[in-house]
Amino acid sequence: MFTESLSVFLADFGEAFTLQGGAAGGVTAIFDAAYLEQLGIAGTNPVALVEAADVAGGDVGKTFTRVADSTVYTIRNRQPEGDGAFVLLQLDGA
Repeated sequence: MFTESLSVFLADFGEAFTLQGGAAGGVTAIFDAAYLEQLGIAGTNPVALVEAADVAGGDVGKTFTRVADSTVYTIRNRQPEGDGAFVLLQLDGA
């Protein structure tokens, strides 16, 4: 079993978030809100890559707040990445 800290992978590009009902120290995530245009509808698709240990499956529907600008998102979905050590959170904007 892999016992090393995964936080080193998020250190350079990660930023602070708070999770509704989550740990007091918050969550570090790599955030992206890429511009998308599909079927003539344009918008952004905010996502956050986080350690799986920092979020639980029951966190879908909870708020996920970006500390830098206090933007509040709602976790819409979670997708395991690679071996499952990280998850990609699909977010709905405020």
